[in-house]
Formats: sequence, C-alpha cells, structure tokens
Amino acid sequence: MRLATTVTKLAVAVLGAGVSGCGASQAGPVAETPVYVLNLQGSEQGRPDQRPAILVLSEFTTISEVTWHSWGPTRAVGAGRLSGTWCLPACENAPYEATVTLSNVTPVRGKGYFSRYAVAAEVPPRQRPAADLSGMLPTP
Repeated sequence: MRLATTVTKLAVAVLGAGVSGCGASQAGPVAETPVYVLNLQGSEQGRPDQRPAILVLSEFTTISEVTWHSWGPTRAVGAGRLSGTWCLPACENAPYEATVTLSNVTPVRGKGYFSRYAVAAEVPPRQRPAADLSGMLPTP
C-alpha cells in the first residue's frame, strides 16, 4: 500500500494535478517533485538541469541566453537566442529571438523530466523547412 501511495503522490506532483474547481480534494499537501531537463550542453550523456542559460534542444538546435519566465510543474517557458546547423552561417553571429516551451513531464527515478519542446521564432521562410522548431527531448 505504501508503494502505491508513493507512486500516486509522484504522479500527482509530476503531472501537476491538484485541479481546483473539479470537486476533487486532497487529503493533505503533496510534496512537489523536482522537474528537470536533460541538457546535452557540454555533456554527451546529458545532465539533469533546471533553468539552463544554454539548452541543447536537439543535435541540430540550441537556444542560448535563455531567461526563464516559468518552470514546472507541467511546463516551462523561456526566451532566448536560437541557432542551429540548419541556419548556418546566417545565424552564427546573429541568432534568432525565440521563445521555447518545454512540456510533457515524464517521471524518471523520482524526478520529472520535460520530454518535448516547441520553439516560436521569426525564422526566414527559406530556413523554415529545415528548422528544428519542435521535437522530443531526451530523458535519462
């Protein structure tokens, strides 16, 4: 029974449950599970990170100088400078202003990890077909 309670509390915390106005009630406060992103910046295996200034979104795309407006429990939103192999050499010295949204929290060993990203940016039309603006994030 204790394992089931622990799993339930983890799922509630990771998924951001505790919906108000639905008639659901909680017996007591549930500790919020930490939410991370597996960041490949400077590490091929990746490392758990929260609110990184530089985030490798994929093998083709990185967002840097990120200022996080929100972080967890179900999504994170930040603004920064987008660049990637798909926009070189044009964006090498002038990355595109962008907003990144991380979502789809997946529980892994007692922590939640964002597993999807979506980027909104003013990318030139000729680069848009190759731009890596949404996808899956790795998890441990």
